[in-house]
Amino acid sequence: MPRDAARREGGPMAFDPVETLAAIAAWAPDRRWYPFKGTDATISLEAVLPVRDDVAIVLLRAGSATLQVPVALRDEPGDAPIGQVEGGWLVDAAHDADALQSLLQPSASVEVDGVVPPASSVRVISGEQSNTSVIGDASPAWIAKVFRVVDEGDHPDVVVTGALTRARNDRVPALVAATRATWQHDGRTRSAGLVAVSEFVAGADDAWELVRGDAVRALRGEPRDELDVADLGRAVAEVHVSLAETLGARGADEAASAAFVASLRDRVAWARRESRGALAHLDDRIDAHVETLDALRVGLVQRIHGDLHLGQVLRQPGRGYLLLDFEGEPLRPLAERLLPEPTERDVAGMLRSFDYAAGSAALECGVDVADAADWAASTEAAFLAGYRSVRGEGDPALIRALLVDKALYEVVYEVRSRPDWVPIPRSALERLLA
Repeated sequence: MPRDAARREGGPMAFDPVETLAAIAAWAPDRRWYPFKGTDATISLEAVLPVRDDVAIVLLRAGSATLQVPVALRDEPGDAPIGQVEGGWLVDAAHDADALQSLLQPSASVEVDGVVPPASSVRVISGEQSNTSVIGDASPAWIAKVFRVVDEGDHPDVVVTGALTRARNDRVPALVAATRATWQHDGRTRSAGLVAVSEFVAGADDAWELVRGDAVRALRGEPRDELDVADLGRAVAEVHVSLAETLGARGADEAASAAFVASLRDRVAWARRESRGALAHLDDRIDAHVETLDALRVGLVQRIHGDLHLGQVLRQPGRGYLLLDFEGEPLRPLAERLLPEPTERDVAGMLRSFDYAAGSAALECGVDVADAADWAASTEAAFLAGYRSVRGEGDPALIRALLVDKALYEVVYEVRSRPDWVPIPRSALERLLA
C-alpha cells in the first residue's frame, strides 16, 4: 500500500514537531503572505493540530503574529513542497485537493459551521498577498480563503460576510462555511477562525482591470465600454445599509470622535517620518491640514468593509458589482478591525482607488498623472451619484480628511516599494491640500 494511503488507513502520528518546524521555518519567509519579510523574526512552534494521520494544521509564532500553515505528508513533492522530512515530503495542504477537503470537514481539531460540497480538484489563486484563496471544482463551486495570520476571536470576514449572507444581500458572494480551531498555548486556551468558504462567482471580471482599462482607453481616445460605475456606488451603499440593519449603527460619542481624530494626526506624523523627503514640499500645507482636524467630528459608526478598493470588487454580468474580503487592513490588530467606523472610510478608499487607476493609466500612456484628472473626476462623480441614490451624502469634511489619510499612507508605501508610482498619491495630496 502506498505510504499516503497507509496513513489514511490509520497509523502513528506522521508529524515530528522538530522536523516540521525546521522545514516550515526555512520555507515560510519567502511566501508572499509572510508578514515579516526583511526582518529577523524568530519562528517557533505554537501547536500542531492533527486532522488526519497525513494532514495537520501547524500554528507558528513569528514576531507578534500567529501564522497558520496547513500541511500534508506525501511521497512526492507535488505542486507546493515545503521540504523533505523523514516520512517523505511536507507539502502546503492548501494546494492539495484531498488534504484541503479534510481541513474543511469537522474533525477532532476543527469545528465547521456550514457544509462544503466535495470538489474533484482545486486551483490556488496566484498573486494573493496576505491569505491563500483556493477554488474548489464542486457543484456549486466554492472558494476557500485560508487565513495565514490568525487572531483570537471571530474573524471579521466571517462575521461581516455571514451577516450579509443572512440578510440575503446579493452584493457579496454568499458565505458557505467557516472553520475554527481551539488549542492550548503557554497554559491557556486559544481559539481562532482558520478558513472562510464562499460561493465562487463564475464569469466575473476584476473591477481594477475593468476601470483601469477604461482610463487607458480614455487617455488614448479609444472607444470605451459602459462600466456603469454608478452601480458600484449603489453596491457599496447597499452593503452599508445591510450592515447597519444587521450589525447595528450608533452615534460616536465625544471620546470616540476625539480618538478617531487623534489617530489621523498620528498617521500624519508617521507619514512625515517614513516618506523619505517625498512630502517635504508640502510641509506648510500638511501643517494647515492638521489644524483643520480640530473641527472634525465623527457621526454614525458601524461595521464597514475597512479596506475597500477596486481590487476587492468583481463585476458579474447580470448581477452587477460585488464586494469581497471584509477582513479590513490585514496588518491592523484584530481588535482595531472589529471596531465600528464611519462609512466615509470606505467611500474615501474607493475614491482613492479611482485616482490610482487614473495615475497608473497615465504612466502606461506616457503622460503626466495630472492629464488623467478629468477621467478620474467624472468616474468619481458617477460612483458618488450611485452611492447617494441609496444612502445619502456622507460628511464631505470627513471624506476629505480620510482621502488625505489614505494618500499619505500610499506615499509611504510607494516610496518603499514602487518609487516610480510616488507621483500618483503625491499629486492627489497636492490637489487635496491646495
